[in-house]
Amino acid sequence: MGSTHPGKAPVRSRYRQLEVARVERITPLMKRVVLTGEELADFVSSGTDQRIKLCLPRPGLPTPLGNSRAEVFAAPRHQQPRQRTYTVRWFDPRSRELAVDLVLHAHEAPGATWAANVRAGDRVVTVGPSPSYTPSPEADPLVLVGDETALPAVCAILEELPTGVPARVFVEADTAAERDYVPSTLPGEWTWLFREGEPPGRSEALPEAVRSAELGEHPHLWVGAEASVVERIREFGEKTLGLGRSRMYALAYWRVGRGER
Repeated sequence: MGSTHPGKAPVRSRYRQLEVARVERITPLMKRVVLTGEELADFVSSGTDQRIKLCLPRPGLPTPLGNSRAEVFAAPRHQQPRQRTYTVRWFDPRSRELAVDLVLHAHEAPGATWAANVRAGDRVVTVGPSPSYTPSPEADPLVLVGDETALPAVCAILEELPTGVPARVFVEADTAAERDYVPSTLPGEWTWLFREGEPPGRSEALPEAVRSAELGEHPHLWVGAEASVVERIREFGEKTLGLGRSRMYALAYWRVGRGER
């Protein structure tokens, strides 16, 4: 996952063996997996859009377990797990539970396969967390742009939005049913764009919506979506809005033909 990042926070990052405590279906395309384990005792939650990697098995192989990279990747190269990156939706240090929300895809990929089949009691190795994104109190507004794979990060960011910072949110999703994922208490002016059966990652709807919007005097831009979509919005931010690295954070969450999240 590529990124530009205006700042980093210290984290306690390492390999952890965790157990799936429960699995919840939130919307037609979004599934929540709650992980738990004593190894979360030293997990440091340092803000919004914090990410972990899941070490996921290749098709037909058992889930690799271990407490270090050497142990998890001990198998021959063609049998080694694939790592996929997810936003930490929330972390509860008291119950030592951590939630990740996964989009269910029709295609076969390590993340999609695991998301479709994961059950309570399963075990998985996580790596992380990574540094988190911190919205600037100077944003006017904070502009959040993404498809449904970015919704966990968008919601986490809005929950920690500095007081007085306005937010504009642009989300592309499969259908209107995905709006149920967003808590009604979240702030922001939301623009929803629905594909209604059009393949994800191939539409111009998201870049066009951002380019045609009035984004205020001093916008800060956060983008998370398919790689080519992110690149078009990043180019608009740089060339038209004149945004530098301190005011723009862009993530290629996935790429058509190759799954990341």
